[in-house]
Amino acid sequence: MQRRGRSRAEDLLDLDEDTGGDQFTATGDRGIYFTSVFDGHRRHEELLNVSHKKRRLDPTNLDDNFAHWVPVPDSGFSEEDARVPVTNSDNTTLGKRKEYISTKNPMSLWRPLKGDFLAEILRHEGLGDDTNRPNCALCGKEFRPHLPGSIRMLKCCDCGEYLQCRDCCLLQHQKTPLHSIKEWNGNFWFPCTLANLGLVYQLGHGGFPCPYPDTIVRKLTVIDAPIIHEISVTYCKCSKSDNADNLEQLLRNAWYPATVTDPGTCATFRSLKAFNLYAVVGNMNVRDFVTSMERMTDTSASSGMTWLPDRYKQFGRTARQWAFLMRLMRAGRGHDPRGVENTALGECAVRCWACPQDGRNLPEGWREVDPKYQFLYMLILAVDANFRLRNRIRVNELDDPSLGPGWGYWVEPTRYRDHLKNYVNEKEISTCIAFAALLQKDTRLTTGLRVTGVGGCVCARHECMRPNGLGDLQVGERYSNMDFIVLAALAGLSLLCLTISYDIACQWKIHLTERVKKLPPDMRHTLDDVQLQFGLPVWHAASHNEDCQNENSLSFKVGIGKTDGEGVERTWSRLNTASFSTKDAGLGVRADAIEAKIDDHNFLKNVGQGATLQRKLVVAIAERDRQIAAFKDVSKTVEKEVKTEWKKNIAEWLEDNTKPNPYVISRKDCPTEAQVRLEVRHDEEALTRAGSAPLHGKSATAFLVAGIQIEDAQRRILTQSKGTALIAADRENKIQEWRHSLLVKISKFRALQKVYMPGASAMLEELERERNMELPPAKAESVTLLMPSEAVEACIPGLAEMEGKLRVAQCDNSLQSLRARLHAKRHLIGFRNTHIIGQAPSTKARTLIEEVGERIQAYAERYRRGRQALIDLKIADTHPHLRALKPEDVQLDGDDGESDAAARKKLAMIGAGRGARAPRNAPGTSKRVLSWIWTAPGSLDEQTMHDSVRIEWSQMRRVLRYLSWQADWWRQRVGSREDLTLEVGAGVNAYALKQAGWHDRLAEYFRTKWNVPAVTVARHLLAEGELDQLSLE
Repeated sequence: MQRRGRSRAEDLLDLDEDTGGDQFTATGDRGIYFTSVFDGHRRHEELLNVSHKKRRLDPTNLDDNFAHWVPVPDSGFSEEDARVPVTNSDNTTLGKRKEYISTKNPMSLWRPLKGDFLAEILRHEGLGDDTNRPNCALCGKEFRPHLPGSIRMLKCCDCGEYLQCRDCCLLQHQKTPLHSIKEWNGNFWFPCTLANLGLVYQLGHGGFPCPYPDTIVRKLTVIDAPIIHEISVTYCKCSKSDNADNLEQLLRNAWYPATVTDPGTCATFRSLKAFNLYAVVGNMNVRDFVTSMERMTDTSASSGMTWLPDRYKQFGRTARQWAFLMRLMRAGRGHDPRGVENTALGECAVRCWACPQDGRNLPEGWREVDPKYQFLYMLILAVDANFRLRNRIRVNELDDPSLGPGWGYWVEPTRYRDHLKNYVNEKEISTCIAFAALLQKDTRLTTGLRVTGVGGCVCARHECMRPNGLGDLQVGERYSNMDFIVLAALAGLSLLCLTISYDIACQWKIHLTERVKKLPPDMRHTLDDVQLQFGLPVWHAASHNEDCQNENSLSFKVGIGKTDGEGVERTWSRLNTASFSTKDAGLGVRADAIEAKIDDHNFLKNVGQGATLQRKLVVAIAERDRQIAAFKDVSKTVEKEVKTEWKKNIAEWLEDNTKPNPYVISRKDCPTEAQVRLEVRHDEEALTRAGSAPLHGKSATAFLVAGIQIEDAQRRILTQSKGTALIAADRENKIQEWRHSLLVKISKFRALQKVYMPGASAMLEELERERNMELPPAKAESVTLLMPSEAVEACIPGLAEMEGKLRVAQCDNSLQSLRARLHAKRHLIGFRNTHIIGQAPSTKARTLIEEVGERIQAYAERYRRGRQALIDLKIADTHPHLRALKPEDVQLDGDDGESDAAARKKLAMIGAGRGARAPRNAPGTSKRVLSWIWTAPGSLDEQTMHDSVRIEWSQMRRVLRYLSWQADWWRQRVGSREDLTLEVGAGVNAYALKQAGWHDRLAEYFRTKWNVPAVTVARHLLAEGELDQLSLE
């Protein structure tokens, strides 16, 4: 219905408001008609050709409970606020607790008591408080070893330090057969077993009596860390266990049988849980674990004096099966009516909670967001190979594949092998660099190896291994292997944007589209309709040539932020510890062991997101504010037309990467080494001429120019007196000549000074009187000139204004020369690293670089002198483009980079060995503030600065959405198995509810943690010594 006072055209133009406003907008042509009635004074409007165009949404307008939630609010956040000390409840400063000797050096308090501790430990070797009259603490019977038929005196190490007789001990342990017993023989304690005392444990009833027990008493070895027990058991034959065979009776007693036919060895659930943690946390192998328990059970067994059954193989099987079953249980496979065998590829993997996953942690309508926000839903993968996780060929190996082939992190082995059969003689040629992975991949020592390493794919931001993102390498890092692994890791994902970081991405990406067509059909469509970009990891990029870095560096990719792409290396550093125990294992055992390690790694990464994302967001907030302030300062000096041109260049480059990279300074006109050397020599000659040339003219301008020239000459002498560059052998004689010439010029300058600065003479006399007469007169380079800017009141009218103009020109020219020398130095360093080898050429190149470095410092000091004069003249504010020049401003991006040779050496160490990676807090370019002396293309706008914070927000929201989805998913599993018995179904439902409750509690904990203001978080990080992780200095 048409509203009063509004035309139909206006109503139609506001159609989006009537239909919700967030999804559609109306467009069309407006027609205006004038009626013939009343002389055409009435006008009629109508909207023609109406069409409804889908509107691009802002992420905050999506149908999402977290759309308007702002984690770690940063209102009022500043460096000063963050540095306010945090106090504890006892009014002590957090991080600076009151020191006590018991916490500062507790060993110093223990040392005097070591004898007392030893005495108390030895006390346990005897009867203790019962030494005078030993008797049973339960029934009171007295132990009299000298009398025949005396009771046997026992002690249980698990029940407590009290004495028991045999009858009481058996009665006490009917339901606890895995306790360790000692018997007193009249002189000392010696080990004894409950089985030797006559205990028979009743299965099926938890130790309680069975009305119809099995008549056969069986011997059973039970591994219950840290003891291996030999016990006697009987199975239940009553109605309670009618439907339970022997295996089920053992499992219901929380004992896991080592075999499925007449088991003679079991391991307790507790022991299997413990070993699983020891294996993934402490890298303990089965042999060490079992050997330790054997020695704990009987120390003499290792000498052969006594005998214990070897349970290494039995426990190895049970531990492997247990770890696999725990992965199935955590993945909810026990709740699927279709059964375990219908597990899908990658279904048992622990997925990253923060990475975008449609249907799990992305809001409805996320595909319709404005293109400028699509980076918030980008998946970033880091790909790499690891040549530490090798495996040797074993003779007469049993066919024992992985328990869940392709169900977790490994690619599906059958399809993987079939794919690789077509690439037996694959060859790739690098046109970029002599990169270790490409040069050595076909020449690595592979004799005796069936697996030379693994290829892996992790999420670059959170370092979680992707489902089906791991595969064995047979002969180095071939494209055929890596293609399959990456595409398998991407299977089933719904994405808008994808970035792949790979240390050889520059070569790997070239024919990827053609190679994908050779993969299995269901893997070929993965990259369709995805905005795909490739990048080199930030640290690895240093080993590539300069053009390759500029084109492929991850730092220049859209939506990447501070992601370094090196997360896969940190993942390898955790997995490499498993190489010792898996290099000789069977392929199936090895696959399951590494998968258990990855499972633990991903879980810890996920539960650690609470602290990790909070810290990252605080860093992003602080860094955003610092970068915005620096950006605004630099932006003031750039003309509007230049900004427009830069934005155009960026847009063109983002559309077509073959166009010049606006983030890289052009190198087209860089001089050669010979040209730079000649330029340095010309500079030296010009300065020499200026230092010895006589003063000409008597005008005020000549007087001021002479003063500035004398300042330059003084600075040059000071520099040459302590310079580091290698110069002529007669340096001292040259310096003396310069000083003599400079004194002559200063004498003539003083004569002109009396004319243009009448009051200067009195000021100079005062300075001379204040000088210590016992010291020799100042050298020429240390003489005070007293320019007009230093004594404005002593000048004739207009002289200070004239100096101001000359000083502005001095600053501008110094900046121009400074920038040129910085470019020259960068070029020389790159040329040296790439082309120069040998001691003599390297020394020659280093000498030239040092000379250029001295010229850079000379121009920087010349600029500072000129600007100080403007400050003294009180006109510096009228020239805002001339700012304070700090030491960190005098550098060109990349001057502090390492040589390619050093980078290649480190890269080779990473590919071949343990943990030779850059430290986590190594300095990088992501935190470097753009120096104001540069007006190079590629300056980011303010909105881009804010996007770093948006990324962290979106990750936090995705984590909470994932946890909420996962909790609901588990609740939906309740009652899903109608084919189970009442008891098993109750356990299935209880586990689902437990998992749902745990995810709910974790989500609430994360949200509470992330609601803490940014300034509070920053204060605690600073107080707890994590300042290096913040950008607040």
